[in-house]
Amino acid sequence: MAAIVPVQFGVSMSLTVIAVAVGDIARDLDTGTGAASWTVTGAILASAVSTSLGGKFGDIYGHRRAFLAAAVMLVVVTPLSGLAWSIESLIGFRVAAGVANGVANGVATAAGTAMVLLAFPISTRSRAIGWYQSALSGAPAIGLIVGGQIVEQFGWRWVFAFFGVIAVVGLVTSAAVVRPMGGGLEVSIDYWGGLTLSAGVALVLVGLTLLGNDGVGTSVSIVLMGGGVVLLAAFARIEQRVPEPIISMDYLRKRNFSIPIWVVTLANFSFMGGLVITPFLFTERLGWGLGAATLLLAVRPITFSSCAFAGGYIHPRLGARMTPVVGSSLLAVGMVFFALSAWQASLGWTVAGLFVVAIGHGIQLPSLTTTASDAVEPEDYGVASGMRGTLTQVGVTTGMQTMVIVIGTDITGNSLANSYLLGAAAAVLAVALSLAISPRPRY
Repeated sequence: MAAIVPVQFGVSMSLTVIAVAVGDIARDLDTGTGAASWTVTGAILASAVSTSLGGKFGDIYGHRRAFLAAAVMLVVVTPLSGLAWSIESLIGFRVAAGVANGVANGVATAAGTAMVLLAFPISTRSRAIGWYQSALSGAPAIGLIVGGQIVEQFGWRWVFAFFGVIAVVGLVTSAAVVRPMGGGLEVSIDYWGGLTLSAGVALVLVGLTLLGNDGVGTSVSIVLMGGGVVLLAAFARIEQRVPEPIISMDYLRKRNFSIPIWVVTLANFSFMGGLVITPFLFTERLGWGLGAATLLLAVRPITFSSCAFAGGYIHPRLGARMTPVVGSSLLAVGMVFFALSAWQASLGWTVAGLFVVAIGHGIQLPSLTTTASDAVEPEDYGVASGMRGTLTQVGVTTGMQTMVIVIGTDITGNSLANSYLLGAAAAVLAVALSLAISPRPRY
């Protein structure tokens, strides 16, 4: 675990740090917040798909070689993001960074979670997952603090200069420390599945982004979203036919595997969507500067980290069903607090929301991860972890983009509140799904 966590820490921080600068990017590159938010969601979507492929690249070419190739790519595209001349070029560089992050993630995450699961007996597994996720969740806190201060003092382009240096240090360190392992296996890679999944989700979200924009007809948006649905249907067909799918339909038929994944997906829709729009709450409604806002925003991931640790101990006591019921209920309540803050411009409701959503999501995530893992055989932990990561990151992407779309370009108290209430609705649906989880784990 000590070898896995530092790698994951850096990958997680680099994907979310720019979330605090969406507004500044939109103004600087003369575009809307919906388009600018693709600098975050595009990277995460690319990472979601390439994560599932990264582990297989490691099996074929060797884990060290795959990891270093991803690190070289990050060294190149990270500083280029800071030199972007248009929103299209920035999104392109961010998507490339997401691919690199995903490959590195695939080498470390799926194998990493599997190694953690295999290292601990079933009776204490939720505690181990709690420690693991608690450590990883500190990355967004540092990303928010560092990113917010850099953006406010120097501008958003300097964020990429800062992380460009970190990417170089990571490459040099990895080249010196990571030893050759794996490789030489003849495994199939589901390229068509990855292409149809990423393109399908992207088209649906682009269609939503363009819906209602001046100069773009509703029919264009509908055609794009329809095309996305067709591609997602094609993805489902492909996954039933390929020998090594990204998403195994057999696993999704397992009640205690599929339901926890959908609960996490909905919860991440709310939790991570709120992460992107809350800086607007501070700057547009409360009148705070971005640097001060990110210092207070860091309360959320820090609280989440502590509660993820505690969640590993709560799961055996409340059980596989009631832990996510309580957690998602708190998440819904916290989103309502944010909506009240948007309407009333209240710092008190904002602080309450930061704590409550972090507590709720923190205590349920180790439980849901453990429940899903207990539903598969030990030899399938790596594959199952990759599936879980892909689906939940799709939820993150969808939540971020959709909640930004709802607030629109003319950000008001009502538009922010409506976005938070959408997040609350997703959390309520997560509560309903949690009630279908079997309360009797395998142990």
